[in-house]
Amino acid sequence: MGSLERLARRYNGKQFNVIGISTDDDGRAAARFIKRSRITFENFLDSKVLLENMLGADTIPLTVLVDAQGACSKSPRGIRLGQSETVDAIGQAFHIKLPR
Repeated sequence: MGSLERLARRYNGKQFNVIGISTDDDGRAAARFIKRSRITFENFLDSKVLLENMLGADTIPLTVLVDAQGACSKSPRGIRLGQSETVDAIGQAFHIKLPR
């Protein structure tokens, strides 16, 4: 979550946005975690796992890049967001040059 937060603080509202989707059964517990973590990016609850099923998620956490046309591409499991290689991969996926 920390690496996603760093990406959100740097890029949200500029070249792309970071959002979180929780599949927790307990929405209150998820909300408490977000509050304790001081996450600033948008978070949503998918307790019925509709999005997880739609995306064919086979692992959690799952990072998905969605372009302006709605096309999805999954990132490898365990991706360490915030590293320069990841920022490059995001730029390539969206065909943009991201400032460092």
